[in-house]
Amino acid sequence: KHSAPRAMKRQRGGPRGLPVFICEYHDEALRCLHHAMRRRKMPFDGLTMVHLDAHPDLGAPQSMPADTVFESPHALYFALRTDVGGIAQWILPAVYGGHLRCVWWVRPSWATQIQDGCYDVSVGKARRMPEQGLPRRRDATASVAASGAGDACGLPPTDPTAAPAVGEGAGAGEGRARSDETLHISCSEPYFVEESTYRPGAELASAQPLRLLVSELPAAGGLDCRVAPGGDGGGDTGGTRPEVRAYTLDVCLDFFACGNPFLKQSRPSIASAFAAVVNGTAFRAKAVSEPEQFFKDRDGFDKAYSELLEDCLSSEPRGPGELLRAIGAYLPEETREGLLGALAAAVRDARASELEEILEATDMVSLPLHPVTEQELKDRLAAFDDFLGRMCAGSPPAVVTIARSVVDGFCPMRWHCFLERAVLDILARHLGSLDIVYSDELDALEHP
Repeated sequence: KHSAPRAMKRQRGGPRGLPVFICEYHDEALRCLHHAMRRRKMPFDGLTMVHLDAHPDLGAPQSMPADTVFESPHALYFALRTDVGGIAQWILPAVYGGHLRCVWWVRPSWATQIQDGCYDVSVGKARRMPEQGLPRRRDATASVAASGAGDACGLPPTDPTAAPAVGEGAGAGEGRARSDETLHISCSEPYFVEESTYRPGAELASAQPLRLLVSELPAAGGLDCRVAPGGDGGGDTGGTRPEVRAYTLDVCLDFFACGNPFLKQSRPSIASAFAAVVNGTAFRAKAVSEPEQFFKDRDGFDKAYSELLEDCLSSEPRGPGELLRAIGAYLPEETREGLLGALAAAVRDARASELEEILEATDMVSLPLHPVTEQELKDRLAAFDDFLGRMCAGSPPAVVTIARSVVDGFCPMRWHCFLERAVLDILARHLGSLDIVYSDELDALEHP
């Protein structure tokens, strides 16, 4: 286990510092937040979360009844840990539970799953459509490793017969959770539509408001980093300073260096051409106004894309020309030539094993993949240091959560120890004494 610097270790009997939770799987951060609420380290509701990550983690478990959020934290943690996409689905349950009112996804430049901007939307429950299966496209996938999620943080299960508690929303406590009502969001960005998470706001019950901010790490002297919910709901992530409220800082180490566990045997120079085409389609370039047409275009593209890879692996290939043209029909005219040229070169230079892995990865090839040098990491850490200093100029976070994301393959093993120690050093420099808790210690802390 990575040992914390001596100055950061909790002193027995002494004053506790700012709570910093370190977990392996990112969905465990939800349990850490619940633990902090139980210990009155942060408010129960109305929170902002500043979320530094290569992935939005804004999916929703479509096999879990929405009101599991209120009935049992034990069941919620278990559902996230056992769902194939659970590590990417822990934030929206916290919004639906009333804990988070604003989420600022601070993305690296090479993570483009959601367009930059300010989205004032709602998160609520709706009946799963009969034809709605599991999402086709995932932000990330859960590890097969168990993390002990069956032992919850000790939050008292909500009595479904009692009046809704603060943050539960109207109707949240009415009866047992319906198995056909799952979590949805009213944001029509392609990320949510393709994840089967989007639903118009009028169709959502027990809805909770969410301000979603998306931007890169602001440059020095740029954005006022003291961001919290407030204002009139318009505009972007710049401009005037919003109302300052309690916030939590969440850092995934793959924000600094990111791997794609579905492409372990493929060279980044080959995989990047395929990822650019998948991410560069015209139907994924803007908010979705007609979901039916979106899925029609998506399925047509998938067919052409798969046929190209299958033909390349065939003993009697037809050649990529016609198949590349079929893919090109789904690309914007202004970028089509460049994307197809790079794809043709990648097809020509790829090894058969790489093409097989890319075919098996399907659209997971589109997940961020960004190898780094040590100097780039130092530069990114310096930018984080500056960012945190500006954040803390207003007020410090109530709680910090750090996700390693090494076991799942998103943060490269080579950089884990270096990054974790560097992030802790930066936190200590700006926040003073840290009370570091590892997620595998929660059981002992809550049930001594």
